[in-house]
Amino acid sequence: RLGRWLGALIPFALLAIAALILHKELSARQLSAALDSARGIRLGAVATAIALTVVSYLVLTFYDFLALRYIGKRLNRALIVFTAFIAYAFSHTISFASLTGAAIRYRLYAAQGVSIGDVARIAAFNVLTLGSGCILVGGMSLVLMPAGVAGVANIPDGWVRVVGAAAMAGVVAYLAYAARPGTALQFRGWSLPLPGTKLAVRQVIVGVIDVALACAVLWTLLPASANVGFVAFSGIYVIACTVGLLSHVPGGVGVFESMVLLFLPQVPRHDLLGALIAYRAIYYLAPLALALVLFAFREVVAQRARLIVLIRAAELYLGSIMPRLAAAIVFIAAIVLLLSGATPLIDSRLSMIRHLLPLPVLEISHLAGSAIGTALLILARALLRRVRAAYDIVFWLLLAGIAASLLQGLDVEEALLLSAILGVLYLGRAAFYRSSSLLYERFTGGWIASVAAVLVLVTCVGFFMYREVAYSNELWWHFALHADASRMLRGSLVAAIVAVVLLLSNLLGPPHAKADSGPNDGPGGLHAALGQATSSLAQAVLAGDKRVLMSDSGSAFVMYQVARRSWVALGDPVGDRCAHQQLVWKFRELSDRHGGWTVFYQVSGDRLPLYVDLGLELFKLGEEARVPLAQFSLDGSSRSELRHAHRRVSRASASFEIVPVGAAETLMPTLRGISQEWLVAKATAEKRFSVGSFSEAYLHQFPIALVRYRDEPVAFANVWTTPDHSELSVDLMRFSSGAPNGTMDFLFVELMLWARAEGFGAFNLGMAPLSGLPTHQLAPVWHRLGNFIYRHGEHFYNFDGLRRYKSKFRPVWEPRYLAAPGGLAAPRVLADISILIAGGLKELVTK
Repeated sequence: RLGRWLGALIPFALLAIAALILHKELSARQLSAALDSARGIRLGAVATAIALTVVSYLVLTFYDFLALRYIGKRLNRALIVFTAFIAYAFSHTISFASLTGAAIRYRLYAAQGVSIGDVARIAAFNVLTLGSGCILVGGMSLVLMPAGVAGVANIPDGWVRVVGAAAMAGVVAYLAYAARPGTALQFRGWSLPLPGTKLAVRQVIVGVIDVALACAVLWTLLPASANVGFVAFSGIYVIACTVGLLSHVPGGVGVFESMVLLFLPQVPRHDLLGALIAYRAIYYLAPLALALVLFAFREVVAQRARLIVLIRAAELYLGSIMPRLAAAIVFIAAIVLLLSGATPLIDSRLSMIRHLLPLPVLEISHLAGSAIGTALLILARALLRRVRAAYDIVFWLLLAGIAASLLQGLDVEEALLLSAILGVLYLGRAAFYRSSSLLYERFTGGWIASVAAVLVLVTCVGFFMYREVAYSNELWWHFALHADASRMLRGSLVAAIVAVVLLLSNLLGPPHAKADSGPNDGPGGLHAALGQATSSLAQAVLAGDKRVLMSDSGSAFVMYQVARRSWVALGDPVGDRCAHQQLVWKFRELSDRHGGWTVFYQVSGDRLPLYVDLGLELFKLGEEARVPLAQFSLDGSSRSELRHAHRRVSRASASFEIVPVGAAETLMPTLRGISQEWLVAKATAEKRFSVGSFSEAYLHQFPIALVRYRDEPVAFANVWTTPDHSELSVDLMRFSSGAPNGTMDFLFVELMLWARAEGFGAFNLGMAPLSGLPTHQLAPVWHRLGNFIYRHGEHFYNFDGLRRYKSKFRPVWEPRYLAAPGGLAAPRVLADISILIAGGLKELVTK
């Protein structure tokens, strides 16, 4: 634990050192002069720097060429160049460069047969390439030109040369080691085979050229007063880059600059900072902007047919990197908002605001921006953990941040940046599916240190910008159009209070309730209990969106999820009936231990005594339709409507088939297209918890009932079954616009006929909500309310139509119940369940 905390404090320490150096070296006037200096750099120097940047990024593509040769893969050259450029443009700007670049490479190389293991080896190979280049360039600089580093470090030139020679010897040792057949680098259980002499030599050459070119970009932009040779400067550049990488700050911003300022004390500060600003713009921001445009253009060209397909494709590309990317860009958005609150507003825009908005609006917007920035800073961690609630909150906070940016100073640029971040998050919304509570996502020591570091540095920037202000108690209460220092003080206080409250809420909140087993426990756990299931609803556990609580004997389980204070179990316990009583009490104890309400949703009538014993009240949810298959046929007048629909679809060249478990691999792209079209046509989102959502991994676990029309799939449903063949049902039911009228009737009829032939006892058509409730005037309030909704709520949900549709199959209707705390808790439980099934509050309202 101590080692982890010390490791987490390293970036904090580097940031603090960088802040001290910047504070010592710069002044507020120099910051303004630096921008003027950047604008005054000679056009020829700028053109040379741009040309060197182009060549540098071309050389970077050779990293991937060599790495692909190392793993034995041959890919299209254009694809390699495109992918390498995109990966490096992103990873240079976003922290954790190796992981970010690896995620992008996997998405773009995967279609060519490159596995995730291959991508990991490419990333490791590229790290070695960059490392060897940095070490050799830095070592040569220290050996040939040690004076610059020796003077700043206050050590003799001889010792600097020794360090440089040792670094160069390390690269030579690597080449010699790589020449030995069968050798590999070992690190914490990982093994990386070395590439051999020829490939290792090329690797070092490419690394040296890359580092030299990147260094040359900045060296070209340096003012004439720098008076430093390229060889001497290359050592300073390598040291600055290394410290920047160790800080884990995206792009090493601030840390890299502080090191360059430290090692070049003879250069006027504003001129050197101007060169560094120009370097950032040319080598980092311009390639990133181009990479974003190329990436977007590629998607538009590939998916130009329909906008909805383009959006889905963008979601697919961003899916694997979205949590890390979202955390990074939201963290950046938070810093932007906090810096906006700590720095002066633009005078010309303030004058415009004076005529548009009253002063209280500006003051409140300024405080809101600081509070929103702090909240985003903290919530970025939960995005990394794919928490859906965090995504929803961040989404609305960014909208509020856009409004605050415009209201506090007409900061259009900041609002556009936040809008772009909001757009990226929207494209990747599918990646945030975990329904865990925010209080359950414990912050690590590293994250707390990062949040504290940002808040401290932003506060220091604020005091630095207003260093000439005479601070007094009156400043806290000074409200005026140009009272920027007072607003900075109040904003810093609000940010600190929000941070302390949120961090304490997390640290002092309830501990995470971990499931005793899960869907991947193997035949000894979950699947053994599933083998004794008598209800097809038990298969919902395989959707992977629920927690699992096993009985002490391991022969039964409850599947559940936590929705705010409600701990909601789906259906009756699954498995050995003898273990049910002990298991429901175990679940009750677990929820009580965490201050939650015990809830059992959609339970059958024959297990009600279990829930009454727990002290729960019972609410009838509706009735479930079960069709006895032994008597099912299309004969007789009572089934004439089904018979005619079945014949009509059959005559339209439709066919039915059952795709066995795991045999639908080639069909998955088509099924995904049908599902997406169905969701768009129904203007709805995927539901959760009580039903499954479209996922290839999920569907591969079940047989698929498939309808083809003119040999093309037009409808499908995955089939839930019980091991004893007592029941089967369907979960996902999707059809395309090209399906003939009556296709779903046709699918149900064919599936029932097939199930009857296979020896299944009943087909479960699912529940008709709020149907079958008592209508007597003395019935409980819940039943009377349910009847009212059933009769008058057709505009919102087709209650009566759904029951009438299922009645065509002549089912046996069986009641289903909700067992939950009564009184004032009941409405909140129902709201929690609704949000849980909808997938979030926003989805419940909008979909």
